Amino acid sequence: MPRRQELRELRLLQKEEHRNQAQLNSKHQLQLEQMFRRFEQEMTVKNEVEKLPRQQRKGNMKVKMDDFAQKKQTMEQEFLAKQKEDLELAMKNITAQNKKEICDKERECLNKKQQLMRDREACIWDLEEHQQQEKHQLIKQQLKDQYFLQRHELLRKHEKEREQMQRYNQRMLEQLKIRQQQEKARLPKIQRSEGKTRMAMYKKSLHIHSSGSAAEQREKIKQCKLAGLLTGFRDQSNAAYKDTCFSLFQFAQQEEKRQKAERLHQQQKHETQMKDMQAQCESNTNELQQLQNEKCHLLIEHETQKLKSLDENHNQHMKEWRDKLRPRKKALEDELNQKKREQEMFFKLSEEEDGQTPASPTKHAKFIPFGSTESS
Repeated sequence: MPRRQELRELRLLQKEEHRNQAQLNSKHQLQLEQMFRRFEQEMTVKNEVEKLPRQQRKGNMKVKMDDFAQKKQTMEQEFLAKQKEDLELAMKNITAQNKKEICDKERECLNKKQQLMRDREACIWDLEEHQQQEKHQLIKQQLKDQYFLQRHELLRKHEKEREQMQRYNQRMLEQLKIRQQQEKARLPKIQRSEGKTRMAMYKKSLHIHSSGSAAEQREKIKQCKLAGLLTGFRDQSNAAYKDTCFSLFQFAQQEEKRQKAERLHQQQKHETQMKDMQAQCESNTNELQQLQNEKCHLLIEHETQKLKSLDENHNQHMKEWRDKLRPRKKALEDELNQKKREQEMFFKLSEEEDGQTPASPTKHAKFIPFGSTESS
């Protein structure tokens, strides 16, 4: 994998860098310590030789120098072997510490990356939920606006219907008034025509008989004269004439009473018709109002039912969304845990490939200074 290859190259580069730096520091320190050690040993030999007699100095000097050279060579070999061992141990400690720091850094980076992934997914889930809620509120508000418009249009329609009903009732009342006025205007003509006809028929059917005293006859004649019923008769003193005239007078009075009763009956009839028409108009208005109230009530019930159904569907949808969210969260955690296991397996394989058991980073290497004849 490209990531593993990059990590491997980085580790090798860091390992080489640490090894080179450690070797350089060891070499410098060794050279410095060997120089001081050589100076000290040379001074020691010189002091020992100077203590001998002058004639023995040269021989002893040669023997001392040979022993010193042999001893120095043996000590240098032991020292170099020890330095090599300590250097290898130091490099192991450095490598182990470096590897531990890289592993800790990689784990930290992976943890941060996975936490960012969790935060990102949580943000996405919150956004999805917010979008679902916002969509539901928008649809709900649109539904409310739609029903508000329907109520407004329904109220306008009801207003128009009431105006139409009012005009219809007004028209019916006006037509009734006109019809009653026409009937009232026709009644006198009808009564006059009927009166003439009834009078003519009465005159034909009338049998004239004289009866009563002279005083009664005179009174009848007087009343007939006053009523204008003696016109056209020549012999106004005739007794039969007088009886006829009186009968006609009585018939005229009865006819007048009858016509008056007809007019009263017509007036009462018109009043009753007007009351019935007003009651009918009021009933029409009340019936229309009741029908309009029922329509408004049905519209409100339908709106309430629609909103309730919309909320129930939304709640069911959110429940299904949350049910599907749990497997998504689990799948994410499984994927992140798999990444962690792969990382730990990679670290383990890297240690096995190195073929080394890291030494304790708290154990420090010891470098023993020693002089070298080669450096002198």
